[in-house]
Amino acid sequence: MVMQQQKIDIIQDGEEIPQNLVTKYGLSGRDFTYFYSDKKEKNVYYSNFVGLIRSGQDDSILFSMPKHYMNKDKFLNLDLTHQYQIIKSITKSINKAIDISQFTRYKHNTDVVGTFSFESYHQICNYYQTYGLYRNLGNYYKKGSGRHISWKKTISLSNEYFIDGKLMIIPFVTKKKLKLTNIITDCMIFVLNYTQAMYGNFIEVYPAPELIEYGINPKILENVDGIIEQLFQIKTRIFKDKEKQLIDNLIIFLKRVNSKSKKVSQAIKDYNYEHVWEKAVEEYLNIHFDDVKDEQLIFSKKVLNKYHFKKISSNYDKNNEKRRLEPDHYYFNKKSKSLYIFDSKYYIKIDDLNHKQLVYHFLFGNKEQAKKIYDALIVPYEGPTMTEVHVNILSEFLKDNQKVKIYLCKLNSNSVIKEFIK
Repeated sequence: MVMQQQKIDIIQDGEEIPQNLVTKYGLSGRDFTYFYSDKKEKNVYYSNFVGLIRSGQDDSILFSMPKHYMNKDKFLNLDLTHQYQIIKSITKSINKAIDISQFTRYKHNTDVVGTFSFESYHQICNYYQTYGLYRNLGNYYKKGSGRHISWKKTISLSNEYFIDGKLMIIPFVTKKKLKLTNIITDCMIFVLNYTQAMYGNFIEVYPAPELIEYGINPKILENVDGIIEQLFQIKTRIFKDKEKQLIDNLIIFLKRVNSKSKKVSQAIKDYNYEHVWEKAVEEYLNIHFDDVKDEQLIFSKKVLNKYHFKKISSNYDKNNEKRRLEPDHYYFNKKSKSLYIFDSKYYIKIDDLNHKQLVYHFLFGNKEQAKKIYDALIVPYEGPTMTEVHVNILSEFLKDNQKVKIYLCKLNSNSVIKEFIK
């Protein structure tokens, strides 16, 4: 079970996809947005996802990078080991955002689709790490001495003797436990070995070298529907919650497995990487943000943990509780009366005034009675982190000595994602 090196085709979320790659990887539906061009006399396709697709035809890989993560030519000039590391970083960021979302109202996993289930795979790995392979414990009986004598079996199966006037029943029958493998065990081995072989280059996998000798059972691939039906039946006879959950995750994983045709592509696609970016930025701010100085958002390479930014939701209309203000990254220092209102924007370009940010400025500023308000939009950037003034409101639109500036912080994507997946 050796992982092979694969050819990698590279595209980027929000950028044009060559027509031949649309065809080669069977892109459709939510995979892209497209426009018809009269001049080019063809449809122009733009990627609408972050993730990877593995072609069933020649085993090559299509990797769609996040916006402003890295220049495509730079990626192609890296050696294969570094390319794999980058792909692992991105898939790991998707996986972490899913884990975080399980405890929030945001159902991010509805936007992560494909033939691989992060959630079920990790739950199966957690079971294996904790309990090992599933074993069905059965009893068997053996004649002879031992620690656990079954008196009922001894009386019914052994002979009675009178020795020196005493009744003796010999030989004793002892009860022993036998660990029996079954379809659940086989499926666990399949999941761990299949994932290692198919995705080991591209996602963080749980190493299980002790299972390599079992290989990938072809009978499971050939009869996935039948195996799933057996698992459903077994689940009705199991009472422990941890084992029921194991079976549920095996079923979810197997439902995603392509058992019909090797020509069909396999994929991990996130149609809303904006959510990953938001969560990653929040973590980066809380760890590395220092302050705003000389119209620059300052970040330290060291761990600071000075702030506790969080997404908040606040009603502002007494007549309608559903009308709410929801800045992505909000922090108010009660001691200095300094208010920080930052919003993550997973955009390629930001040209227009962000009116929502102005609303945040005035309404939250009044609510908190803030003495100083810092507003910023934070966007991904492949270069060194930098800040520029995005909006500077003319004084005639303000009262007293007010000053309102909205900064645009171009935050290095690589640094943010690296911190997020640690």
